[in-house]
Amino acid sequence: MPTAPRAGRSTWQLLTDRRFGSFILGKTLAFVGVWIHNVVAAVLAWQITSSATWVAVVSVVQFLPQVLLAPVVGPMTDRANQGRMVAAGRAFCFSGSAGLGLWVLAAGVDGLGLPVLLVATCVVGVGFAVSGPAMQAMIPDLVEPDELGRAVGIDSLPTMLGRAAGPAIGALLAAFVGSGAALVTAAGGHLAFGLIAMSLARGEVPRARVEGGGFLDGLSYIRRNPVVILLLLGVTAVGMGADPVVTLAPAMADGHGVGEEFVGYFGSAFGVGAVLGSLVATTANSGRHAPIAPVLGLLVLGGGLASIPLMSTAWTVCACFLVAGVGFTMALSGCTTRLHQVVPPSMRGRVMSLWLIAFMGTRPLAAMVNGLLADAFGTGAALVVMGAYVATTAGLCLPGVLQRATRPEVDLPLSVSAGGRSRCAG
Repeated sequence: MPTAPRAGRSTWQLLTDRRFGSFILGKTLAFVGVWIHNVVAAVLAWQITSSATWVAVVSVVQFLPQVLLAPVVGPMTDRANQGRMVAAGRAFCFSGSAGLGLWVLAAGVDGLGLPVLLVATCVVGVGFAVSGPAMQAMIPDLVEPDELGRAVGIDSLPTMLGRAAGPAIGALLAAFVGSGAALVTAAGGHLAFGLIAMSLARGEVPRARVEGGGFLDGLSYIRRNPVVILLLLGVTAVGMGADPVVTLAPAMADGHGVGEEFVGYFGSAFGVGAVLGSLVATTANSGRHAPIAPVLGLLVLGGGLASIPLMSTAWTVCACFLVAGVGFTMALSGCTTRLHQVVPPSMRGRVMSLWLIAFMGTRPLAAMVNGLLADAFGTGAALVVMGAYVATTAGLCLPGVLQRATRPEVDLPLSVSAGGRSRCAG
């Protein structure tokens, strides 16, 4: 008698799974730490320079390593123990945040100097570059195939919870106990995730050895499968659309005549919206609405950003950022789920290194565009330009466009076609 199809686990069952659940917990702690660092670093840069462009430069040095290191890290991710890759990246992030925090505690803000801030933030960026592709690539190995859509939706929660809680925690810690203590707290989140990642690494099943198959093979693969390019362009728009809440927040708070704590409130409003979007995405990514989720998300994100210049108070700006956050998660998880579905395991590390470039590595460009536009024409102009760009990109992710761009017959490079990854033990 035929066996009934296995029902995928519920959201709660996945969250309480020993391996996947601990991965989500550690990632949440780390991303809270990331956003504490982002907000505190932005405030410190504004205090030192009073320039939105220099605030943007801080973002540039954090995200630029992800572009520069991707050709090395992507292929390495397809071969290495991915839990150890995550742990190594967290070690860099811990060093950057803890080192900057201890410097501020010892010398104070007046003794900080912009070079120290930039170097420490760059070290955090190296950590992102080392661990980012592995964090994405290992998700399918922690769950069953029929749970992938739900798992990707859940995996967006740490980023969104980090955006929701991190900015407010960072702003409050900086206001009440100082920037140095806030940065040391951020480092603690990276340490916790590093320890969890090492635990997961011990249970990871060794993969078949893959000979050859470098970063250029990954580029060759996506050139021959245009749907991957379109989805990565969607991820790029999401990443760039997330930048104004960091780069422009100090200038917006100053323009509305409110205190620097609103830098954190803007970020937290975006994060709360992103969490709400995650709750929608965990269901939408595995249902009949999945094909349209990236389009709706990009339109909502772009519309939320473009509406901000119309707001007359800082609190209504928070409301717009909340709406934009909902769209952010819907678009990101929708594009990422589709990528996991179309990319074979043996190419996943390389494609996810490109995903990291698209999502986070393009932030230097977004930060510089936003900073220069804000300094030259005002924050309103920067927000309208970015919102229009994000909304326009939605046309590339229409279900019909993606369907026509799909090439299921694309062959893998011979050097990697026999590779692939075994499911993690447990």
